[in-house]
Amino acid sequence: MSRGAVVVVVLILALLAFAGATYTVPEWQQAIVVQLGSPVGAPVTQAGLHFKLPLIQKVHLFDKRVLQWDGEPEVIPTKDSKFIYVDTFARWRVSDALTMYKKVVDESGAQGRLDDILDGLVRDTLSEHSLPEIVRSSDRKMELGEEAISAADSPVMVEGGQAETDVPGLRDQLTEQITQEAQKKLADLNLGIQLVDLEIKRLAYTDKVLQKVYDRMISQQLRIAEKYRAQGQGKKAEIAGQVTEESKRIQSEAYRKAQEILGAGEGEATRIYAEAYQQDPEFYRLLETLKTYKGSLDDRGVLLLSTDSELFRYLKTLQ
Repeated sequence: MSRGAVVVVVLILALLAFAGATYTVPEWQQAIVVQLGSPVGAPVTQAGLHFKLPLIQKVHLFDKRVLQWDGEPEVIPTKDSKFIYVDTFARWRVSDALTMYKKVVDESGAQGRLDDILDGLVRDTLSEHSLPEIVRSSDRKMELGEEAISAADSPVMVEGGQAETDVPGLRDQLTEQITQEAQKKLADLNLGIQLVDLEIKRLAYTDKVLQKVYDRMISQQLRIAEKYRAQGQGKKAEIAGQVTEESKRIQSEAYRKAQEILGAGEGEATRIYAEAYQQDPEFYRLLETLKTYKGSLDDRGVLLLSTDSELFRYLKTLQ
């Protein structure tokens, strides 16, 4: 073998030895050096190029950033014998890479332990509360438009007929409680991981509960519609009464004015007649007598009068 070939082989071996003796830690990660399966030294948290023994030492990298845990949706029974779908998520971080490696080895193992701890706490905590307490996040009285819905009109009722608006909303408190209990449990287990927070990503009724909620919502809306309909009928009757009263008032006023006009006309006619008749009273008596004749005599009737009757006075004068 030539001298040049030996130099090349030596350089290659040196490069391989150097590559095997170095490793790089990114800014967002930390490293654990393991020799024959056992950790060596403290975690390497400083980013950059580092050295290790080739062949006999290996490097395990752990993320320093906040990581996400996404739980599987599960059906949970509530205290009031309802069933709901609950989907949660959480954020966690590696607090001690060396302890985490010893207890769960890697992030996959940590995720598995979080599954056991968080799923169990979520199920145990929510099952101790009623459906309205879990669903609602505040004690705010529900409203429809500008009118507040009374407690009896609430779409979700709990055992005993108590309305949802009478039950405090505990959703935020329950998530905080689960978070604190999980943090305490992780600290007791000393897994080298820290829970940052936990939230309920999705909460949905099962089909059976959902149908009951829809039925109650429909019933509630029907009650509200019936209430508005009754109010409308009452207002209609009130307006109809006012219209009838006003109509009678107008008719009464018109009749009064008509009678006044009629009376005034008859009075004026009487005055005119009186003035006319005063000019010739005898002619007036003649006209009135003729009217009496016309109303009393006809072709089939017979009128018997004495010769001294005042009514016969004009007949005696006829020639």
